[in-house]
Amino acid sequence: MTSNQERAQQLMADSRFAFMNGQNREALNLAKEAIQLASKDPDAYQCAGNACMSLGDYENAIDYYKKAVKLEPNNGNRYFNIGYAYASAEKAGEAVKNLAKAEELGCTPENTVQLYNLLGIICFDIGRYNDALVNLNKAEAIIGIDMDIMRRKAIIYGMKGEIKKGLEVCNQMKLIAPSEYIGYQYAFKLLCQANRLDAAKRELEIAGKFSAPSMDYYMDCVSFELQNYERDKDKEHLKKSLGLLVSGLDRLEPSVREVAETYISSAELWLQLEDADRTIECLNAAQNPASSYNNEFEIVPLDHSGKKLTEYDIEDMLEADNIRIENELGEYGVDELAESIEPDENGQRDYLTVIDEGEEEPKDRYTLDESEEFELTADNNDQINRLYVGAYTLKNDFKKVIDYARKLQSSESTHNKYIGIYSETNAYKKLGSDEAAKKYEETIKFFRNAMIKDPSDIAAVTFRIQCYTDIEQYGEAEQLCNLLTPEIKKSFLAKINEAKGGGDNY
Repeated sequence: MTSNQERAQQLMADSRFAFMNGQNREALNLAKEAIQLASKDPDAYQCAGNACMSLGDYENAIDYYKKAVKLEPNNGNRYFNIGYAYASAEKAGEAVKNLAKAEELGCTPENTVQLYNLLGIICFDIGRYNDALVNLNKAEAIIGIDMDIMRRKAIIYGMKGEIKKGLEVCNQMKLIAPSEYIGYQYAFKLLCQANRLDAAKRELEIAGKFSAPSMDYYMDCVSFELQNYERDKDKEHLKKSLGLLVSGLDRLEPSVREVAETYISSAELWLQLEDADRTIECLNAAQNPASSYNNEFEIVPLDHSGKKLTEYDIEDMLEADNIRIENELGEYGVDELAESIEPDENGQRDYLTVIDEGEEEPKDRYTLDESEEFELTADNNDQINRLYVGAYTLKNDFKKVIDYARKLQSSESTHNKYIGIYSETNAYKKLGSDEAAKKYEETIKFFRNAMIKDPSDIAAVTFRIQCYTDIEQYGEAEQLCNLLTPEIKKSFLAKINEAKGGGDNY
């Protein structure tokens, strides 16, 4: 081995070590040095590609992996790496092609499992559900039972509408991990999808008895109440949902993110209950969740006696927690279990531990670390801004509506951007501004251009219809309704007729 080759081997070893320790930039620099000394060694390009992947630089990773493939075209692992990079860069076609080549040539066992998993995910994303199942089953055949694979299979069966098969997978998940909520959760979602709401309710009750309490459980209980609200419009479901969120925070040790998202969900509920002030309070708390939680911010206000004003009793639904504890004791309670143990030869049970009757020391109240770095996601911020728009609309504070509508307009989501544009325009009208007519003209033009750019953009159509309705150009609004599906058209024509009769169309 020449001195250059020896030096290149050492650089690659150092690159791998740096990579394993998360020093990705250093790993890349070392790999580049190795490439200069050993440009025909595929492992040097592999090291560089791995570092680029961890840096999120998928395009350069692909270039390095391509060079490794060219130097060693019969190595399936090289094709696996480039396939993985293409998948990360959201280039599904190239990813599938290279992963198929990797399967043909053969890979290491660990890469083979990831290969089938990755193919399963890609096939799912592009709607090839049968192929996704085939690949996930292949991965499962290699590594055996795997909760993540079963979770994906349950989702796929749900997408295919094969509820029975999906529930069978959920039961397998429960058998493997009966105390984890995940199996019950996916069964609940499948049953809701099948509109089997009574069975979905029973699934939550079973989960309450046998799975460890989690925020996902409480959120699904809320989801169930909201589905019932959509059916009967009984606001007691909204109030019950608020109580469930309160119980989730009280009974668990939530993360900062769970607290923030619970406050946002609470704001959504208060807005539906048309309590703008409570909505705003919850939204303010969501933006500083750790401090709000530690200072005991109340999602539901207290009455004069210090009890939460939930206006209903949620104990029946939450009694499952106590039932689960009792079940863990088996057939006997504590006293009965002690009495069932045979006494010694003197008729005594001195082997039993004497339990101090004194009061136990109270546990310190659980608090969040306020120094922990935390950022709301883009979706969180969009939801918060939408809810502020709704709350300030209820309060007729249209200057505030404009402020938050403008924030929504910078959203990466087209639909949220549209909501922001329309809400600002409508707020000018509500304020009686002289600029309202001009704003509507600009907004209608914006949505018309969006329709020209993408004729399938139904959201642009509906917002344009709403704008014409707001300014009482009902003929234009009715004409645009012909572009909608019969069900949506019927709904909008009803709103237009209501507006003609003097009703509030916003």
